[in-house]
Amino acid sequence: MTAPKICFVRKQAEYDLGEDSVILMFVFCCDLLYRDIESIKSEDLWKELYSIYGRIMTRQIQDRFRTREHKLFKKGLVEFEFQNGMADTDHFRLTQTAKDEFLSDFDFKKKSKHQGRGLIHGESITSKNLFYSTQIKSRIGELTEMLREENFSGIRKRLEESGMRTGFACIFSGPPGTGKTETVYQIARETGRDIMLVDIANTKSMWFGESEKRIKAVFDRYRGIVRNNGLVPILLFNEADAVFGKRRELAESRSGPDQTENAIQNIILQEMENLNGILIATTNMTMNFDKAFERRFLYKINFEKPDLVSKRLMWQSFIPALTDSDAERLAERFDFSGGQIENIARKSAVSFILKGAAPDISSLETFCGEESFEKTSGGIGFRAC
Repeated sequence: MTAPKICFVRKQAEYDLGEDSVILMFVFCCDLLYRDIESIKSEDLWKELYSIYGRIMTRQIQDRFRTREHKLFKKGLVEFEFQNGMADTDHFRLTQTAKDEFLSDFDFKKKSKHQGRGLIHGESITSKNLFYSTQIKSRIGELTEMLREENFSGIRKRLEESGMRTGFACIFSGPPGTGKTETVYQIARETGRDIMLVDIANTKSMWFGESEKRIKAVFDRYRGIVRNNGLVPILLFNEADAVFGKRRELAESRSGPDQTENAIQNIILQEMENLNGILIATTNMTMNFDKAFERRFLYKINFEKPDLVSKRLMWQSFIPALTDSDAERLAERFDFSGGQIENIARKSAVSFILKGAAPDISSLETFCGEESFEKTSGGIGFRAC
């Protein structure tokens, strides 16, 4: 008894697809299943076919696609992408019929939730205590409540009915170590959302035109995940000033790198304008951001260095053995961020393992003195003993 064929094999025979149609369907299905790309840009499709068929046959397929005379169009398996009710003839995608017929033995939601695909799953994020000023805590709480699905779906529906954009872009700014990135993770955990973390280094290429394709592919992939996931995930640009920076004046410089940077920023601006999801960017340097990005961020939250009360609570959270008076002393003497206090706590743990005893307050102050590169008389850094 032979094993039953998968749907793709059975259906390509039932639809009587020729060789080029089968290969095209295979390309569309692979992009959807393994790269989360639901719509394929025409130039990327032609480039892929060129490596298979060569120039003449690729041109023939290209002409039949553009006029919708190709078999895949006629059989209702492929269609143009649609944006705001208009056909986008530069992008093609599988129809719902094609997905139902050719991919019915594939569980999209199960795959999105339980297989890697580069997502950080909200359910896997460890709970962590974060300390904010009263104002920041209130704003983070408001954003978290908005992103809970029972609220988020209703808000998006209301915005759509009012003809407003349904995407939400947020910017978390502030000094290093103030909890910007960790806050994104904790929001994801609280709301049950996955995170698609953008590896900004991988969006840059030495080859002209390649960086633009890579940043476009990031948003194409995110759109695919949004369409196939149950809950809308968070698209996270960490240290986003690397790609959200000020656009260059090309009148002053016509260099390739300047043109590339401007092209990347223009792509991101357009994608943010058409965003149908949740984008959060973090940065230490908002002064480097282009002004054009400012209005596209609905929520702008500036993370400040913790106040005295928050620092004392952090000291005791990271090193529970500290007395109230010692925690107060450290909070007053050292103007540290949460990240710096955590570093001291880790040094304390290492010292305990090596020496068999918890470091005393004097040792902790020595660790604090080693934390900053520069000594200052006050403010950021630490005071000399």
